Amino acid sequence: MTSIELRNLTVAGRGARPLLDDVSITVPSGSTLAIIGPSGAGKSLLLRVLVGLEDQSFGEILLDGVDVTKANPRTRDLSMVFQDYSLHPQLDAFDNLAFSSTLRREKSVQRFRRGTLDKRAISDRVNSVSEFLALTDLLELKPADLDEAQRQRVALGRALVRDAAAYLFDDPFSKQAPRSRPHVRSVTSQWQTEAGRTSIFTTSDIAEALTLADRVAVLHQGFVHQVGTPRELYEAPKDMFVAGFLGSPPMNLVPARPSGSQLVMPLATMYLDDELAKRIGDRDLVVVGIRPEDCQESSSPAAATVTDKVEFTTRIDDVEWQGSTQLAYLGYDTDPEVEARLSEVEDLLDFDLFQSFVVAELAAESTLKAGMSIRVVIPRSKINVFDPETGENLSLPQD
Repeated sequence: MTSIELRNLTVAGRGARPLLDDVSITVPSGSTLAIIGPSGAGKSLLLRVLVGLEDQSFGEILLDGVDVTKANPRTRDLSMVFQDYSLHPQLDAFDNLAFSSTLRREKSVQRFRRGTLDKRAISDRVNSVSEFLALTDLLELKPADLDEAQRQRVALGRALVRDAAAYLFDDPFSKQAPRSRPHVRSVTSQWQTEAGRTSIFTTSDIAEALTLADRVAVLHQGFVHQVGTPRELYEAPKDMFVAGFLGSPPMNLVPARPSGSQLVMPLATMYLDDELAKRIGDRDLVVVGIRPEDCQESSSPAAATVTDKVEFTTRIDDVEWQGSTQLAYLGYDTDPEVEARLSEVEDLLDFDLFQSFVVAELAAESTLKAGMSIRVVIPRSKINVFDPETGENLSLPQD
């Protein structure tokens, strides 16, 4: 299979900000990369540039070390599932599935049907893909007779049937029902992995990206914030955007004022070790990041084992019981000057990061109610500290 390398890929926009901003990503041969980001982040554009349907202003595209920056789409031999999953309306589902494979060998489907190609091999592959995508009973139907989810699976299957250098999937599961989407995602990933295929998926679904890929790239405003394994991104976010974007619920981002060897937050005070205090330096404001699942009720067995901790007592504003877990919302007040500075950060990123509450994800069996008092324990090792101006994670070891 084929490795993919993007070097400093840039697409100029009409304004001052590029549509793609100096994107450099390497996808090793046979691996899967998920590109995730909010709507308008540049995910679809990046795939269209990679496949050769859009031009870059600067940068290089290499397939297996060969520069294909100026090559046409056919020469690049990349199979792509488009977000609009367009199908040939005159062909039934079977012929749509087989179309890309036959087209690359012959100029028409009719020559394929006359037997000049290995019809049996392609037919076997179509039937195999149809079976795990639940399309077997639909192969004789035209696209007009299929619902949106079925048409999307036909477009997905068409890409899987084809032999290509690498595979690009632009939000390929978006029309699937919530109950069936994990299964479609799983069988697609298994097919690609077993074949040793190099794949790039885009998605706006955070859980999907974390479960689907070997590595994940977080893209926003055309800029790659971080590339790494799902665990690396979740446990060691490089910047504040990655921290606030990944997770469900996302990381709590709480303003804090450095004061000597302490960070003073609205709900708690955190002691600083010498190394973190040195990294914070003379900053007068930082942002503390706390994952909801790292907030533990002080009476829980897990909290009893925590020695190096941050803890506080507050009132519960609201509780959402979710079956296997529950979310407690713990409100706090923010200084107007601090709130104004954080609003500037959100305006710059064009993304909501900050809330005036902390979300604690707690055990479902705990009998919590709004208005109750709760004591929360957080392991200090789980806490991240960010520079609100640059977004840098000050808790990570410096390069």
